[in-house]
Amino acid sequence: MRGIFIFFLFFCFINFYAIAQDDDYVIDKPAEPKNKVFNTIPNPDFTSYLLSSSAYTLKSRDMRFSNTDILYAKGSYGITNNTMASLSISLVGTFIGSVKQQININDEVMLGMSASIGQLFYKKKDPSDTNSVQDTVVFFAGGQSMVTLGDIQNNITFGAGFYYVKSTVDMIHEEREFFLSNIYVALQKQIGRKVYLMAEGIYCWNYNVVTGAAGIKIIIKEHMSLGLGVMPLAWIGPRINRSTSVARANRAATAIPLITFRLILDRH
Repeated sequence: MRGIFIFFLFFCFINFYAIAQDDDYVIDKPAEPKNKVFNTIPNPDFTSYLLSSSAYTLKSRDMRFSNTDILYAKGSYGITNNTMASLSISLVGTFIGSVKQQININDEVMLGMSASIGQLFYKKKDPSDTNSVQDTVVFFAGGQSMVTLGDIQNNITFGAGFYYVKSTVDMIHEEREFFLSNIYVALQKQIGRKVYLMAEGIYCWNYNVVTGAAGIKIIIKEHMSLGLGVMPLAWIGPRINRSTSVARANRAATAIPLITFRLILDRH
C-alpha cells in the first residue's frame, strides 16, 4: 500500500510540475518565421509543453487559465512583461503559489527562473482506519531554472529543478521529509497550420524516476489550445525498503493519459 501511495505522490508532483511551472508567453504580433512553411495563425500556447515549462512569462496584465486531466487547474497573471505570479489548485488538495522571472538574451534565447511554495497534497484522516492517526498533508517548496532556444513556433527547453517535500506521514524510505531533484528537456515542432508535435523527458536522479510526455497540441481558436498525449512514469533502478535487511530492486511503470486545456486572455 505504501508503494502505491509513493507512486501516486510522484504523479501529483509531476502534474503540479506541469500546472505550476508551464508558464506561457503571448505576443500581440508574432514575428514571421525565417522560413515560413505554414500559413500560421497566432499560437496562444507556443512555449507551453504538455508538462514542462519554458523560460517565457506572460506579458503585463495578460491572464492565463489551464487545466490538466480535470484534477489540476492554474491561474496566472503577468505582473510585468518579464514577471508573473501563479496559483495552482487541484482536487487532491494542491494549493501552491509561484513566481517566475524571464531574462531576455536575444530573440531566440531566453532564460527563466521560478520559485514555488505551498501544499502539494492533502487527505483527511479516515475515522475507520485505525492505523491513521492524523490527516495526510504534504508541503512543497522549490525552485527551477531553464533556457529556451528557438523561435515562436518551434523551440526546445533545457531545465533543472530542486524541491523540498515534507509530509505528516512516512513516505519514501520511511522518511517524512526529503528532496527531489530533476533535469528535463522539452520541445515543440509545428507539423501543421494548427497542430504541434510535443515531446518531453524528465529525470529525477536522486530517486531514479523517469517520466515525460508525448503528444500533440491543437490550436482551437486564437487564444485557446488543446493538448492530447500520454505520460509514462517509471522507476528504473533499486528502491530501498528499510523495513527489510536487503534492498529490493523493485521496478514499477505505468502510462497516464494527458488532456490539457489552456485559455489566454490578451488584455492589450
